[in-house]
Amino acid sequence: MKHKTPLLGLLLLALMLTACGSATSDDTKRLPDIGLERLGQDGSYPVAGAGNERVLNLWATWCAPCRAELPAFDAVAATVDTVDIIGVNVGDTGDDAAALVEELGLSFSQVLDPRADIQRSLGISGLPATVFVDGNGDVLEVHNGELTEGELRELLVDLYGLDLELQ
Repeated sequence: MKHKTPLLGLLLLALMLTACGSATSDDTKRLPDIGLERLGQDGSYPVAGAGNERVLNLWATWCAPCRAELPAFDAVAATVDTVDIIGVNVGDTGDDAAALVEELGLSFSQVLDPRADIQRSLGISGLPATVFVDGNGDVLEVHNGELTEGELRELLVDLYGLDLELQ
């Protein structure tokens, strides 16, 4: 028995070192190369497509913190034109998502992700979640949990260098 303990310790150490290896460019997460249906508009939104820097706010109608933060995203989206802020409804029907968007009076762009493709591809376990993406489709950061308007503005300043008044 005493010979197994050191061997087990070495094995665990080797596994930890492998799992905690240094970050490389291969560790960069990218958005899935899919198109999502635009809510209330024709066409699809190319999730991974190159273009503007963007913020994807993942939400669902049944999620109380999602409902609470959506107006903050709407307010910030109305004042920012260099970063696209997109709401991504996860798992609801288009009718249910549209009803909540109308109820809350949201005007920022919304897309539907009925199979939770973005959430699954990035390993996000809960909602709400916010994905900050560069112009190449590389994920800069994922924030799990509700954001206030001020917190969202602060993240936009930190991640994209925007000149926003923090509230």
